[in-house]
Amino acid sequence: FRGNLWLVAGNSWPVLNDVWRLSNSPTRKGSGVNLPSGATVIDLPGLHNVMRFSDRIYSGGEPYDEGLKTLSRLGIKTVVSVDGAKPRVDQANALGMRYVHIPIGYDGIPEEAGKSFARLVREASAPIYLHCHHGKHRGPAAAAIAYIASTSCEGSEALVFLERVGTSPDYTGLWRDVENYTPPGPDEDLPELVSVAEVGSMVEAMAHIDRHYDNLKLLKEANWSTLEDHPDLVPSQEALLIREAFHESNRQMTSDKREELRTWMKEAEGKAIELETSLKEDRKEDANEHFDSLVQSCKRCHGKYRD
Repeated sequence: FRGNLWLVAGNSWPVLNDVWRLSNSPTRKGSGVNLPSGATVIDLPGLHNVMRFSDRIYSGGEPYDEGLKTLSRLGIKTVVSVDGAKPRVDQANALGMRYVHIPIGYDGIPEEAGKSFARLVREASAPIYLHCHHGKHRGPAAAAIAYIASTSCEGSEALVFLERVGTSPDYTGLWRDVENYTPPGPDEDLPELVSVAEVGSMVEAMAHIDRHYDNLKLLKEANWSTLEDHPDLVPSQEALLIREAFHESNRQMTSDKREELRTWMKEAEGKAIELETSLKEDRKEDANEHFDSLVQSCKRCHGKYRD
């Protein structure tokens, strides 16, 4: 099916919708909630994990050169990045598409971003394609928010989209904020939509990493058990979030002068992966060793670049 889709669709978005509707409409197990017709995850030239939420809203992976051309051929009018990296605005504009930038993290969808997605569906030309990096976690969560804002769908019902595309349950903040999302009222002030948003500096990124580090330190002191005063902290999730923070910070560094820092950040990401794995497998002694190794990695970096 994937291999023949592009040949059938040609350059016509309506035809693509017709092809999409040929697919089955899966149901969320035990919920009785049906996905909109054709809500199937597919790949297209230059695009991965593409999913249709409605005739107006789609999500998927980041479009590079070929992906942007595919979106243009398919009739997409507005491309939305929820990633921290600077969008390819000029390339999209040259192909007749508008780019909107609403960056979010893996830990949830801030209220301001939720308002931006509401403004997006009220004002931006459709069809709209929302993407993160790989198209499995932040992008689908953002598209689910946009879908809720444009329909009468409840947040709890929109979780079926995240299940279908394979959003990891470890990103509890994304699931929580989709489920609890309430669109702003018609008279509420909404943020301006911009093509390139101001993304936090490296100092802010490090502060974000430090918060997860502090949480992990508390959890280690409690032998990786739930804290009475912080029952929301889950050891493996905190390790996952600090791992993603290292990865995204490294990916957004563009200066060639920071090659050593990039290498060290990559190494720290690897140590965070080891910590996350040991916590998921309940290997607490190994988790202690991996956390201590991560601490030493951070100290080395701080000694040269921060202290």
